[in-house]
Amino acid sequence: MAGEIMSSQTARETADVKDQNEMAVTLREFGRSVVALRSMMDQDRSLTDMELLFIENHFQVIQMAYLRWKRKHRLLPIDLA
Repeated sequence: MAGEIMSSQTARETADVKDQNEMAVTLREFGRSVVALRSMMDQDRSLTDMELLFIENHFQVIQMAYLRWKRKHRLLPIDLA
């Protein structure tokens, strides 16, 4: 029984580390993409209607996902009374 608990805990810790690594990779890739987009936009070249729509749609998807995540992970205020 104790071995099963330790094994389960080790599996969870391994999964947590894997999730953290995946998140770090995802955030690095996202950061690279943002920098590339900013660099392209800094060149002041005109964008097609499809490019503008594509960019705006992705911004909206990211914003919606972030706001949903933020709502779920918001820290509740502690009543200090």
